[in-house]
Amino acid sequence: MPNWTIAAFTHPGRVRPDNEDALAVDSRIFTGDMAAPAGMTIPSDCCLLMIADGMGGHAHGAMASRAVLDYLVAAVARLSNPASCAQAIEEANQHLYELMHEHEEALGMGSTLVGAVLTAGQLLTFNVGDSRCYLFSRGRLVQLSHDDVPEGEKNPFGPRRSHALTQALGGSSFPLVVEPHTSIDAPLAPGETLLLCSDGLTDMVSDQAISDLFRITKTPLQAAKKLAAEAFSAGARDNVSLLIARCLDAPES
Repeated sequence: MPNWTIAAFTHPGRVRPDNEDALAVDSRIFTGDMAAPAGMTIPSDCCLLMIADGMGGHAHGAMASRAVLDYLVAAVARLSNPASCAQAIEEANQHLYELMHEHEEALGMGSTLVGAVLTAGQLLTFNVGDSRCYLFSRGRLVQLSHDDVPEGEKNPFGPRRSHALTQALGGSSFPLVVEPHTSIDAPLAPGETLLLCSDGLTDMVSDQAISDLFRITKTPLQAAKKLAAEAFSAGARDNVSLLIARCLDAPES
C-alpha cells in the first residue's frame, strides 16, 4: 500500500474578506482561513484530492465550492474511471442548479473544480474551469489540466488579463451542461510531485517560480509554505488554495 504525503492550504488572501475556495483530501474538507499549510501522511490504496474555487459572492461562492466537494466526496467510488468520473461531475453540476432553485438568492453561483485520484496503478486527473493540476517530474513542471478560458486568455508567461471562463460548474441562471476534462497518466512515482491549485496561486506565482521552488524543497509541506509565501509576497489578491502530493515508498509489512 502506498504512503501519500500531502500538504494542504487555503486562505482568503490579502485583499478578499472571505474565502470562497474549498479543498478535499479524501473525505476531509478544508474551508475558511488556515493559519498555515497542514501536512499529513495517508497510507491508502486510493487518495482523492480536490480544489473548488467558488464564484457568486462570498457566501454563495463558498456554498457552491463546498456543495461540489461534498457531492463528489460521496461519489468517490466513481471517480477513478474517466467515464463515471465525468458523469459524477456533471451530476454535481446539476446539484448546484437544484440548490439555486431552493435558494433563489444564490442564483448564478458556481465553482471551478480540479482533482486527482492517486492509486498505485494510475493517476487520474479531472477539471472544469481554470483551477490547475501540475506534475513536477525530473526537474520539469507540466500542466496536466486544461484551462477553460477564451483563447486570448491563455498566457503561459504571466497572469491572464481577465478571469472569463468558457465553462464552470453552475455559474449561470439556467442549467448548462459541462464537459469535464479527464485524463489517465502513469502513477505518481517516488520523487515526483503533484500540485493542485486555484488561480489565486497561479496569478501570483509563475510556472517558472513554482518549478524552481519544487527543485529546492524536500517535502510537500516545505513546498506549500514557500508557495504560499510567494503568493502573499506578490499581493495575494485572490483566495489562495493549493494541495501538494508526493508518493513515498510503500511501508514495510
